[in-house]
Amino acid sequence: MLAISRAGTLNGAARLLAVNPSSVYRRLETLELALEVHLFERLRAGYRLTPAGEALAEAAEKMEREALAVEGRIKGTDIRLEGHLRLSTSEAVALHLLPRWLAEFRDTYPGLTLDIASTNTIVDLSKREADVVIRGTAHPPEHLVGRQTGRIGFAAYAAKAYLDRVGRDRPLADYDWLGFDGPLLRVHQAKWLAANVPESRIRLRYDSFAPLRLAVSSQLGCAALPWFACHDDPKLERLPGTANNTDMHLWVLTHPDLRKSARVRAFLQFFGTRLAALDETVIGKAD
Repeated sequence: MLAISRAGTLNGAARLLAVNPSSVYRRLETLELALEVHLFERLRAGYRLTPAGEALAEAAEKMEREALAVEGRIKGTDIRLEGHLRLSTSEAVALHLLPRWLAEFRDTYPGLTLDIASTNTIVDLSKREADVVIRGTAHPPEHLVGRQTGRIGFAAYAAKAYLDRVGRDRPLADYDWLGFDGPLLRVHQAKWLAANVPESRIRLRYDSFAPLRLAVSSQLGCAALPWFACHDDPKLERLPGTANNTDMHLWVLTHPDLRKSARVRAFLQFFGTRLAALDETVIGKAD
């Protein structure tokens, strides 16, 4: 029932539950027959809760929260350095920072398996969508605990071959630019781009970091990118005067219910220490 309420359609609920839409329909029919009440209005645009359905959904959500809280307390008392950890982090961090330490982490903690979800969408740790997160943020959620590491800087980059072709030391508006869309519109680079480059010069927009970074390497234009994603690439060149620091730091975070877990403590210590040790040649500094 909660899945239909959240998705608004049988197909959407089926995707959430990983079952067939017909199974969702049968379950709903069985529940409504047992309760002798309609829980949803069947509309052309989807399913909408009736007053009775709203009351039941509220009770079901309360039960879900309590069940997750119990799960968190039980899981948080685990003292074994073995099992699974689910990490959520941004594409940029997953591509350009984590790989340098993953082999060492595996060798240090051979009993741990790390599942990495690289996404620009913020996950909900209270619903156990992940155990730990590494995120760039100026204001981490107050309900999470963890460690602040280095400040994130960015600059505008282009392929050296692209600059060889179009010329160097030209005004920014003379270049082709690659912009941002979707969740990437929230990043500081998007605001900098809007303030420094005419809209007419933005030729392509991306809602994902990986293809944006690849487009720069493929000589399609310039882009404002995190320093740590570009500083050691010999094929890329930073445009003079474009380096900026932000109020964003990399944070290694978890839910308070999990901080007693030996697995989580090991992760926070390992990656927190290594991220904090990165110097400004990796994280970035202003010109």
